[in-house]
Amino acid sequence: MSTGLRSQPIAGWRITASLALVAQIVILLALKSSLEDESWFVGTLSATVEEGPLMLEGVSANLTIDMLNEQDDISIEFFGPIRLSHWQDERDSRALLSEQEMKEYDENLNETFDSPSPDDVKSTTYTLIHLGIGLAVILLAMVCIDIKKQVSATWLTRIRRFVSLSSMINILVVLILILLVLPASWFGTIAENPKDFSNADSNEAFLAHASFSSESGIGMDGYVLDFEVSGYDIGMVRPANRTAVEESPPLPDSPDAESYISLSGELRTDIQPYISEMLYFWIFLWVLVPFALLIQQRVAIDSQLAPLKVSE
Repeated sequence: MSTGLRSQPIAGWRITASLALVAQIVILLALKSSLEDESWFVGTLSATVEEGPLMLEGVSANLTIDMLNEQDDISIEFFGPIRLSHWQDERDSRALLSEQEMKEYDENLNETFDSPSPDDVKSTTYTLIHLGIGLAVILLAMVCIDIKKQVSATWLTRIRRFVSLSSMINILVVLILILLVLPASWFGTIAENPKDFSNADSNEAFLAHASFSSESGIGMDGYVLDFEVSGYDIGMVRPANRTAVEESPPLPDSPDAESYISLSGELRTDIQPYISEMLYFWIFLWVLVPFALLIQQRVAIDSQLAPLKVSE
């Protein structure tokens, strides 16, 4: 009677695991190549002034976004350009918020749109892809060490499963960075450049008592971010009253209350086809296959142990 597990010429699950790991490496290399050559995301940004001075109310802006590698290709079309231009000409482009108000503005903005810069997101994504390739290579070596054995040493099995889980989480983070964090970081960068909208002399905030709110989500079509921005345009407030407006919002019936601006909009991105394919590959190769191999390995061990238990 045998007292141990029989050695097989080549364990079947190890062959399957090796092929899956080779496929992971090939797919990650293809993903890296696609990110270098194709657009990371495409979408649209639409915004409408819900309330504003000098007939600014109702002015809309639509931006077509095509982010290609290190470059953001943006085409802008304004509805109501005459009203927008009139507001830009009439406001005091030299008006600046106080240091305290500027600090509060930045804090509110960063709290609402808290995300790293697009360049940081892209750099981190590439780093994690390289890490994913490295983890796949390590797993491939660990699988092939005992290629003729159905079961490896306990310590080796635990390390292999830990690396496999780390690899699965790593690629999930890559997908989250591309699908969620990058669009949000791009929008945060736009929000931090008020000069693009106000035509001010400096790229500093111009809304006193600024308020920001946003809701984001992802569906089968892509990423969606709904946002609202409001505050008092310091450039439309009379110079003698600017300090008072910064200290407290003007009364509703006062002339300075007409400087109030409320803006709402939506950022919507479409999932690129190669990103959708990567999502399916992740589900199959990084999630389903490892769990299937784990079950197969467990069943194989139990089937070999069954005769031993009967003999006893």
